[in-house]
Amino acid sequence: MLRYLLLLFPVVAFGQDTTINYRGQPPATAISPSISMMSQDVCAVPVSGAVSSTVIGFSGGTVVHDENCQRIKLAKVLNDVGLKVSAVAVLCQDLRVWEAMEMSGSPCPIGGAIGNVARNAWIQLHPERFQKLYGKVPSLADTSSGD
Repeated sequence: MLRYLLLLFPVVAFGQDTTINYRGQPPATAISPSISMMSQDVCAVPVSGAVSSTVIGFSGGTVVHDENCQRIKLAKVLNDVGLKVSAVAVLCQDLRVWEAMEMSGSPCPIGGAIGNVARNAWIQLHPERFQKLYGKVPSLADTSSGD
């Protein structure tokens, strides 16, 4: 019978009656979120971090996209489906590739043009690039050969 009476009248405890002593204990730490890339074939780099003090802590994370990696993957897909000129055009968006193509005598395609026609279009569109590479802007090449 006493058991049943205790169930009817539970023991009441109040927070103001409890003293908590935190001396000697370290403060809680801020833990940065883990960002996982499950595949090696991802053109993104996860970045996360955290900082905390005795009073407050912050944590956060983000993803940085690697545009050059994306460009290479796009060019590979275009090449795989047979669009080789388009693949080269995508790679030529990187100025280093553009300069290498020009220095090798294979100018990047522009507006559907290739060869000397493309080179002439690039000279007219961006003469400063040729000034940087050669120290002068070259004259327009002869395009009558059907190149």
